[in-house]
Amino acid sequence: MNRGRSGNLGGLINICCHIGLFFLCLSCLGRNLIIDPISEEESFQDGSLMVTCMPSQYEVTQLTITGKWSTANLNEAMQLCLDACSKLAKIMRSCLKEAASASKD
Repeated sequence: MNRGRSGNLGGLINICCHIGLFFLCLSCLGRNLIIDPISEEESFQDGSLMVTCMPSQYEVTQLTITGKWSTANLNEAMQLCLDACSKLAKIMRSCLKEAASASKD
């Protein structure tokens, strides 16, 4: 079961964007994968995953894994991170296009 605050992108879930790069943190607590864990969740995590990627290339540029991970959880976590970064890239492109159009008016 996945749980995270990815549905509410208002806080941008610890993601930074600079020239098409996105950074995302994820924790593993038992069978649960948590995007953007709070301090309390981090203190109980079995492992953490930090990914920097270029969604336009579907390419991981940096990867840090700590703790205990099953192969299934690690595969699911990587896919979750890549999908989240890809979705955020689309949202950001749309926002930038809207802002550019608005500034022309």
